[in-house]
Amino acid sequence: MKIFNACLKKIYKTTYVMGLLISPFVFAQSEVVEALNPNWLSNEVLQSNAGLTAQELRVKARRELVESASALDDPRISYSVAPSSIGDQIPSNFGNALGVRQVIQLNQSFPWPGKLSLRTDLAATQVEIAQYSYEELQLSLVHQSRSLWAQLWYVEQALLTNSSHQQLLEELEEVSATRYANGLGLQQDLLQIQTDLVEAAYQESALNQQRRRIYARINSLINRSPSSELGVPVMELEEPDIPAFEVLENWMYESQPQILGLQAESNAAFNRTQLAEKDDFPDIQLNIGYNEIMNDSALRFQVGVSINIPFDFGKRSSRKAATRFEYNSSLADINLLKNDLSAELEQELSRYEEFQDNIALLETELIPIAEQTFTAASANYEGGGGDFAALTAAQQKLLDIRLRLVQMRAEKFMTVTEIDRLSGGKLWPVEDVQ
Repeated sequence: MKIFNACLKKIYKTTYVMGLLISPFVFAQSEVVEALNPNWLSNEVLQSNAGLTAQELRVKARRELVESASALDDPRISYSVAPSSIGDQIPSNFGNALGVRQVIQLNQSFPWPGKLSLRTDLAATQVEIAQYSYEELQLSLVHQSRSLWAQLWYVEQALLTNSSHQQLLEELEEVSATRYANGLGLQQDLLQIQTDLVEAAYQESALNQQRRRIYARINSLINRSPSSELGVPVMELEEPDIPAFEVLENWMYESQPQILGLQAESNAAFNRTQLAEKDDFPDIQLNIGYNEIMNDSALRFQVGVSINIPFDFGKRSSRKAATRFEYNSSLADINLLKNDLSAELEQELSRYEEFQDNIALLETELIPIAEQTFTAASANYEGGGGDFAALTAAQQKLLDIRLRLVQMRAEKFMTVTEIDRLSGGKLWPVEDVQ
């Protein structure tokens, strides 16, 4: 019995140490593997992600097209001859040299005033749209990197908990086997502990594979080989303070790339409506020509102007109506997106407050009660009046609650990253790594 009591005290000490290891405030960082900081990871993603590089090049491509939008169409030159004049006496040295009368004409089109500036404005809005798409991708990548970091943090804590749990079960197995061999315990107690050990080993294997999958996703974000080594996440979960809904909503309206991108698309739609209105006015074509059909040399050089006659025939009015519908549709899309994002923001704030309340409940009430229950079960069993099943159940309950606390803290962290994404990155800017 003395040996058993000594083992039981050792088991209680192990469980207590486990509580310290997974406490939200007293984690110890491994000295073997370099710590993986979420801010470093976000910076690495923004510098190395291939998709972000591709989108940046698209922005540059759109920017190069702005200057060309205000350029005139290429001039046109036409050349023709009069076949029946071949062999005739041509009243010009050039015509005589070729033996045929010729007509040469140069044309240059000039759009109606205002069209070129509108085309330039339209090209500039296309650059804005591409730029906001780039910023939206940046924001999404930061959100992904932080969420994956939180998932990795949870897996590491779950593995730490699992390892300590297996150690505890092995010690319990030793105690139970000794009691069963001495006729003091039941075989079912020993079999139950062995079953729990197998389940713990299964959970460890599943967590290791989950960590491997998270590593692959993180390495994909930073443009590395899927199996590249990564450090262990730092143990501190540092988060920004969450301001009031109104502040976050204002940030969202000012900085959210989705909203700004739709506003740029609306500006582009408005430019198209103005261009459609300009189609009611003719374009101008300047013509300069040399005509050898004329015998009188003074009549050969010709200058002229031509314009298109903008008859409607239904085509211009339909284009104008279509562009107005597109513009009004873009305004409705902006209002819809703002309403949707505001609703998402309210939901995420609700989740954040729920996690905050539940974490406080676990830390201040559930964990102390579970610790007291385990202590009482240990004392009862040590005194000979307790139940072994009650002891293991109390120990398992305590571990489950602590693991639930770790999971909630990780999910709260991911909720903060989602709130930051909705706010356009104003809540939690990525700091430069020195």
